Amino acid sequence: LHPNYLSKIFKKEVGKSVSQYIQEQRIEEAKKLLQLSNYTISEISTLLNFHDQSYFTTTFKKILGVTPKQYRNTQ
Repeated sequence: LHPNYLSKIFKKEVGKSVSQYIQEQRIEEAKKLLQLSNYTISEISTLLNFHDQSYFTTTFKKILGVTPKQYRNTQ
């Protein structure tokens, strides 16, 4: 399959782009790690392959409306 065709079909079926879906799945995993582990936010961002902690925090806040630290403190 051509990547553009696959992306189009994915968006039609799932309602979001492949990259958006992957990003949301990474944030879901981050939520679990924040709740269930003692990893630092920096360690979690590295584990989930974000290129830096700032980008991880920005992405997390964009999707959930709170920072990872705020999320962890409310759990």
